[in-house]
Amino acid sequence: MALEVRLSAYIDGELGEAERSELDALLTRDEDARVLLDKLKAGSTFGNRAFEDFLHDPVPLALVRQIKQGGGINPKLERVTTSNLPTRGARVLPRLVATAIGLLLTGGVAGFILGSTANFVEPVGETAASPWVNEIADYHRVYSRQKEHLVEVPASQAAHIETWLTASVGVRFKIPDLTSTGLAFEGARLLVANGKPVAQLVYRDQEDEIFAICFLRSADGAKADTFSEVIRGDLGLVSWQKEGASFVVVGPSSAAGLQDLARTVAAAI
Repeated sequence: MALEVRLSAYIDGELGEAERSELDALLTRDEDARVLLDKLKAGSTFGNRAFEDFLHDPVPLALVRQIKQGGGINPKLERVTTSNLPTRGARVLPRLVATAIGLLLTGGVAGFILGSTANFVEPVGETAASPWVNEIADYHRVYSRQKEHLVEVPASQAAHIETWLTASVGVRFKIPDLTSTGLAFEGARLLVANGKPVAQLVYRDQEDEIFAICFLRSADGAKADTFSEVIRGDLGLVSWQKEGASFVVVGPSSAAGLQDLARTVAAAI
């Protein structure tokens, strides 16, 4: 058996008395063996510490969606067959794997986080700059569950909706046609958030999930068409500024195309 495997079993206390005594003697006289033992111990400790730190890091939006949607994992590819391994080898192997992973974990995790967040605008200060977004999330959780009273004014009165909400909110707009994205317009509501009237345009997708476009007049100095995405529980929200108004698209956080949808809305509304 390879010395690395024997030393890993030694660390885990998996050896019999005779073999442990043999390794004690080897470690006493062989400096290389002692160095290898120290590396195995250090690798295991480092890996455990790095993994513990990783558990406290913020979860990237892309990872949240991957977890919610499932990654199309094939159980046959994920399963590891160990029935032919010796009992001791089956116990020792995780130690060797953990040691190797420990040396790579920090770099690998950092790379994943940087890569998975590269396509998103960091939502720094979102709550402070746009407190109304949190209110919209609360509204959406309530209204999206309504079956008989999802909207105040139905989609069949689209012309009235545009006139009514333009006068009420003070923002001129056109109801975006989002059928190409799989969303059907259901109607509209008038809300209040941050002490201001807010227009809410409600859409439904083919899976019966509810999406909404909300907007209000705003003097916010944020750069126009800069899209900021946040997750509030089971909801994803993408907000932006345009021509003296603040907009947000809200939908299930598992909807991977929410930013693309927001850009489509921004161009059409």
